[in-house]
Amino acid sequence: HPTGFCTCCYDPTVNLTNLPPDITLNTFIREHAQLTATKFMCQEGGCGACICVVRNGKRSWAVNSCLTLLNTCAQLEIVTAEGLGNQRTDYHPIQKRLAKMNGTQCGYCSPGFVMNMYGLLEQNDGKVSMSEVENSFGGNICRCTGYRPILDAMKSFAVDSDIQVPAECADIEDLKPRNCPKTGQACSGSCHRPNLVYEDGSQWHWPRNLTELLEAVNKVGDSDEFMLVAGNTAHGVYRRSPDIKHFIDVNGVEELHQHSADGQQLKLGANLSLTQAMEIIRTACKQPGFEYLDTLWNHIDLIANVPVRNSGTLAGNISIKKQHPEFPSDIFISFEALDVKVVALNKASEEKEMTLSDYLGSNDRKLLLKAFILPAYPKDKYIYDSYKIMPRAQNAHAYVNAAFLLELDSNSKVKSARICFGGIRPDFVHASAIEKLLVGQNPYEGSLVEQTFSKLEELIKPDEVLPDASPAYRSKLACGLLYKFLLKHAPESEVSAKFRSGGQILQRPLSSGLQLFQTQKKNYPVTQAVEKIEGMIQCSGEATYMNDVLTTSNTVYCSFAGATKVGATIDQIDASEALKQPGIVAFYSAKDIPGTNTFCEPSFGYQVEEIFCSGLVRHSEQPAGVVVALTVDQAQRAAKLVKISYSNPSPDFKLQPSLNDVFASPTPDPSRILPVSKSDKKKMKLSDNPDMEVRGIFTMGLQYHFTMEPQTTVAIPFEDGLKVFSATQWMDHTQSVIAHMLQVKAKDVQLQVRRLGGGYGSKISRGNQVACAASLVAHKLTRPVRFVQSLESMMDCNGKRWACRSDYQCHVKSNGKIVGLTNDFFEDAGWSPNESPIEGHSTFTAVNCYEFTGDNFKNNGNAVLTDAPSSTWCRAPGSVEGIAMMENIIEHVAFAVQKDPAEVRLANIAASNKISELLPQFLQSRDYTQRKQEIEAYNAKNRWTKRGLGLAVMDYPIFYFGQYPATVAIYHVDGTVVVTHGGIEMGQGMNTKVAQVAAYTLGIDLSYIKVESSDTINGANSMVTGGAVGSESLCYAVRKACETLNTRMQPVKKKDDSWLKTIEAAYAQSINLIASDHYKEGDMENYHIYGLSLTEIELDVLTGNSQIVRVDILEDAGESLSPYIDIGQIEGAFVMCLGYWLSEQLVYDRETGQLLTNRTWNYKPPGAKDIPIDFRIELVQKPNPTGSGFMRSKATGEPPCCLAVSVVFALRQALNSARQDAGLPREWVRLGAPTTPETLVVNAGHEAASFRMK
Repeated sequence: HPTGFCTCCYDPTVNLTNLPPDITLNTFIREHAQLTATKFMCQEGGCGACICVVRNGKRSWAVNSCLTLLNTCAQLEIVTAEGLGNQRTDYHPIQKRLAKMNGTQCGYCSPGFVMNMYGLLEQNDGKVSMSEVENSFGGNICRCTGYRPILDAMKSFAVDSDIQVPAECADIEDLKPRNCPKTGQACSGSCHRPNLVYEDGSQWHWPRNLTELLEAVNKVGDSDEFMLVAGNTAHGVYRRSPDIKHFIDVNGVEELHQHSADGQQLKLGANLSLTQAMEIIRTACKQPGFEYLDTLWNHIDLIANVPVRNSGTLAGNISIKKQHPEFPSDIFISFEALDVKVVALNKASEEKEMTLSDYLGSNDRKLLLKAFILPAYPKDKYIYDSYKIMPRAQNAHAYVNAAFLLELDSNSKVKSARICFGGIRPDFVHASAIEKLLVGQNPYEGSLVEQTFSKLEELIKPDEVLPDASPAYRSKLACGLLYKFLLKHAPESEVSAKFRSGGQILQRPLSSGLQLFQTQKKNYPVTQAVEKIEGMIQCSGEATYMNDVLTTSNTVYCSFAGATKVGATIDQIDASEALKQPGIVAFYSAKDIPGTNTFCEPSFGYQVEEIFCSGLVRHSEQPAGVVVALTVDQAQRAAKLVKISYSNPSPDFKLQPSLNDVFASPTPDPSRILPVSKSDKKKMKLSDNPDMEVRGIFTMGLQYHFTMEPQTTVAIPFEDGLKVFSATQWMDHTQSVIAHMLQVKAKDVQLQVRRLGGGYGSKISRGNQVACAASLVAHKLTRPVRFVQSLESMMDCNGKRWACRSDYQCHVKSNGKIVGLTNDFFEDAGWSPNESPIEGHSTFTAVNCYEFTGDNFKNNGNAVLTDAPSSTWCRAPGSVEGIAMMENIIEHVAFAVQKDPAEVRLANIAASNKISELLPQFLQSRDYTQRKQEIEAYNAKNRWTKRGLGLAVMDYPIFYFGQYPATVAIYHVDGTVVVTHGGIEMGQGMNTKVAQVAAYTLGIDLSYIKVESSDTINGANSMVTGGAVGSESLCYAVRKACETLNTRMQPVKKKDDSWLKTIEAAYAQSINLIASDHYKEGDMENYHIYGLSLTEIELDVLTGNSQIVRVDILEDAGESLSPYIDIGQIEGAFVMCLGYWLSEQLVYDRETGQLLTNRTWNYKPPGAKDIPIDFRIELVQKPNPTGSGFMRSKATGEPPCCLAVSVVFALRQALNSARQDAGLPREWVRLGAPTTPETLVVNAGHEAASFRMK
């Protein structure tokens, strides 16, 4: 088993010219070396699923294998997660700790986290601090865990760690250089080739010095495209051209990696990676005159993420800026403000020193960067600072970035100034008028400050380019950053105490968490906090997902070709150009489908949704056909060449891709609004005379599920049918639509699902489109087919969480008691009303825990049809909206009657509701009143930083549904037990709970139990796994099967016999040791879950950035079957919805209906440093002998999502204080999902012209 491999000695028979010239390391590892621990996901370095570690004999570093081109690895050893540790060679301590400390749920991101940590330890000789560890995971997204347990596991390796580690976790062994697994010797990297020519004429060059580099560049024809390859990280922003003819690897050119320093300047080789530059800067900043490098280090630390900085170079970053002037380069803005010079080489190898702007303006495409020269700036004469403001804490490009350098004389007068901004417009860098204005003046003097900002506001006119933030925000932000700079550097006497905190950016301390729960020893292993049973193989990458199913070498790959003209009808599809491309095998569209063209089964209650659009185009990029090729890259490139001609839309068609677009018109189009659940009350009866009326509008956007595993299907022709490995939450539905599409019988379509890399509802029906397309291709070509949908395609084609708008009118008493309420809500269906939560949880949760009579609450729900993909189920569908709508109304009422929101809740909670007992205790134990007072005192003393405290409560009804089969088999050989069922393990811990229940019921140790793949044989006719109740329903079915086995074995069971003896006796008597049973609706009673959350935030008013200081969640989970799993579910659900309320913004183009935020570059789920700094979870567990729920447990997968709205209420408190300070009248501000930094700044009420120092 390879422990990693050197590409040079991995397999001498690999002829690189047989592979594509731009093949990535990821494709090589997965498709050619067939090592599947390294995952395939975003393909742009934005998610971290593909990280592995590379070594060159001197050092090791983590890289994104999806960006790294294979041909740059010729001299490197590659270490993948399997190579780090596996069941045969034993697991690595990082893998063990991550598994044991509950840091893996679906497991798809786990190998990437492990490899990133391994790279970090290797790079630093095993010595890292907790804060370095916490800072190093900005490039790893996890959608399941909420990060806290992952960070705990990783920080436990730090030299200053205070984290308790389970006893069985070994310390990390000494890190030692490893030998090449092939030769047994240290890798010499001696297999140098000068260049390589491919059949299509493209070439790779590996120059070893500047002379060879210039030779290679000079060989490039004038019209040929060429690329200087270092880390290829630019591909994560701007896709690489398919027409590049010359790839020139500059990694081996020693002269580009050198650095030198004297007292006057620091010279950095152009090809140093950002990480290497940071290491050099870290040392150099200790020299006099170079102290400012500390600021530069902090700024570079905010660029991208660790693996990208390990590969991306200084020159690479500046080259992107040269090709794309709009690119908000942080290296450029910092270097320009510091007046860094570049040393450039022309083709005659003449060196010249130039300014950055001259280099960027040069038309010579062969002008090479050799080095950057950073001058000394003695700190008694210069002040320097730089800023980068982003939508989340790490791994995002800037809304606006800025860098300022002032040279001061002995009287604090400005001698020279460099004031630079990025993210304004491509041609704007220096605020030249301000630079001139400051010269000869004291920059902090009152009237000059006034002049500066009124002038700056006129100067900064940002361009309007979607999906970027609005010009209004970017202008305010740019001014706010210069103001911050002045506040920070002005002498203390020049700044009023109230303004001083505005000079700092938010400082985030180390995060930590607290988890409180009880267990019932008599029921072990049920209620015991056990490790997830697949945890270990998930952390080593040995766990199999659908894309890891190995297939034969004649496998083909797919990509959708999308229709773009929304509202028009497809006339003709011409794939002839696509079919001429190398490697293209076939193209299929609606006319090629033998049976029904729908991926949603009408007999399951769905309206038809076409697999391939055959007529009217419903949304941008709606799949109109599938391109089939020998590689995934070939398929994706050719898909763009499919030409579709349309007949025009009807003249009265108006494109409206989102809910906001529909409501932007004064009279929304009535044909788009479908009443779904109407209140049956003709007239509302108030329960008392009201003192006032409160009315408002509350809006919540869409949310993309962002499962780490893409929509994936591998379809393999087998005998007279198909074997389908599909990432689906509902095998029965997927099997049915494939069979009907192919006009075959269900028995001839057999599905098998080992596990999913996350679901959250996105794989209930949306994955069927990929499953049907893959099955059609397999059926037509009788070859194995692998269809992994690209991230852009998934975001373009797959439905999101239903967006929602609530129009409410409320009659209240002066104490906040609601005596009458009408709520008309509208949810965004996309183009079809399938999978509507409106009559379900949106309505069921709307009352929450509050008291209404039958007559004083009217709730009307409507579906709104938009020109976007049909919206779908997304974690806690309906209830996120239902509870947020009601909690928002309570907050608005509290604001209107000027009472504390907690008091208004207590005034409205029904006395019989459990929340009426939980809330007062919660407020007291979490010091609500005292913290509220401290926050108010803080806000009164600080103009530019504010704090807030937000409360949310929920009463969440759980409904059981459907039927779920399970089979339990006992092996007579050794008494071990295998379970298989119709549910789907997708990170929620279903298999672990099932194993615990089986072990408890049979009275044996957990180690005897294995849960096998789900399939359509033992899991035939099974209901969808969703709604947070799958685990309990299957535990019920498994317990029934185990009880059947116990009853059968009762006659042969002797008092002191061991388990194995009993099994042998049963087998000898020919007792059947296999039992099947199922759960059916009605077997268990529905119940309610109660939860409360209190969220404290800190807001930087000038930038709109905020951080979550502390979160307390109290959830009633009954007697938890598996506390680690339930706590993981609570943390993960809460953090997923923090993303919904704060950073996840979907922007559609109103002209074309195209989704503009369809990749990791511009869609931002929360990262490791966006979670609460202090994250406290408590499970209420008062043993309740008559409790409903399976073995008195309660669901945890979805309900906690509903509590995250508390963050918006906390932000509103902070914002209201800022508005009051700005002199705005006291009025209710509409905040919804997402409340981005832009929303906060634009509503904060300050104008740059009014900035003052005192």
